[in-house]
Amino acid sequence: MREQGVGRLLTEEAFRIALEMGVEKIIGQMTIDQQQAINVFRTLGFKPEAVLRDHVKDREGAKHDLVILSHDVAAGQRSKAATGVLEAVGP
Repeated sequence: MREQGVGRLLTEEAFRIALEMGVEKIIGQMTIDQQQAINVFRTLGFKPEAVLRDHVKDREGAKHDLVILSHDVAAGQRSKAATGVLEAVGP
């Protein structure tokens, strides 16, 4: 299902559920070679927080770096509220 937007849809749905649950921060983890996934998360407002070197080992035994991205949901909601976006379009 790569390059068909499924990852973006799943991430957006996870975002919606997190907001309904009152989650304040969302974390995403992926190997650094997953650039398309990283780009999707970045376009959704996720920021890099850390890289863990040689943290993941694949089936062949090769080690890969793990990137950790986060999104401060609470700050995003406060920013939208301050600019009146939430009143205009809803949460």
